[in-house]
Amino acid sequence: MMTKGSVRRKSAEIFKKVIELRKKEYSYSEIRKETGVAKSTINNWLALAGLTLSREHLQVQAKKRIENHTIASEASKITRARRIEEEIQDFIMENKKNLNDPFFVTGIMLYEAEGSKSTDCKFSNSDYRLIIVFIRFVEKYTLLRRDKNITFELYIHESRSVDLDRIKRFWSAKIGIPVEKLRVYWKRNKIISRKENMNYVGQIRIRVYGKKVFGSKLLAISDIILRQHLK
Repeated sequence: MMTKGSVRRKSAEIFKKVIELRKKEYSYSEIRKETGVAKSTINNWLALAGLTLSREHLQVQAKKRIENHTIASEASKITRARRIEEEIQDFIMENKKNLNDPFFVTGIMLYEAEGSKSTDCKFSNSDYRLIIVFIRFVEKYTLLRRDKNITFELYIHESRSVDLDRIKRFWSAKIGIPVEKLRVYWKRNKIISRKENMNYVGQIRIRVYGKKVFGSKLLAISDIILRQHLK
């Protein structure tokens, strides 16, 4: 049977250190790391010293875990932000040669005007010509392709549901994709009367996948181009 006397005879100094660390609110894992003593032995020694997990100790450990998690989360955010910035800078360097290419600048400015201002690349418009130009821009200057890396969302006013088939065929023909690739979303705006406009084709939003923070990269290039014309 283990007693305080037997512990002190065998390893008095290490026993004393374990007790001191526990009184300083060290966790079992931290004590083990500092002393090399097995967790079961630490538990026995602390039980003998009356320093097992009381409610106060549990609260302390919970607080330390939260603090450690917060520190780790902040470090992770900083690391992620640094990686994103490095990717953006690499993209800028890769495309410096294209800054005098009119079609490249056109694509960038289209995104500045109609693209999402987020890390993801989303581009919306009701003018099929702008949608086509932006898709061709993406395909020309990246390895991304409309059949693999782009999704197509069609937004239509609910009052124009009778025109759905016509509208889907229109976009399918213009963009060059199968009708089934168009995912339909209904706009439920309150409209007093249905407009008899046969030119109405809704709005397309495309999402580009396969290149990290692509939206941020395009906006970074856009900023360079705009600053050149603001001097």
